[in-house]
Amino acid sequence: MIQSQEDSREAVAARLERVRVILGMSKREFAEKAGISEQGYGAFIHLRRDVTLDAAKKFRKAYGLPLEFTYFGIISDLPHRIATDL
Repeated sequence: MIQSQEDSREAVAARLERVRVILGMSKREFAEKAGISEQGYGAFIHLRRDVTLDAAKKFRKAYGLPLEFTYFGIISDLPHRIATDL
């Protein structure tokens, strides 16, 4: 069941960082492959900004991360490679 509100900024950032580590990518590589600047990604993981819907869609397109995972932590539709390492 999806929560009525998205998870905390900290939880969202931690999920993105975990995926980045699983994929063995640098912060720059992870951000740029998704079409996000390294500085923009840094703002998300250092908790200066919420992950925007636009950014979440870019992560979905680049890495197959469903919005339900990014915002709520639901892992049912994650790509197998990522889900097995979480």
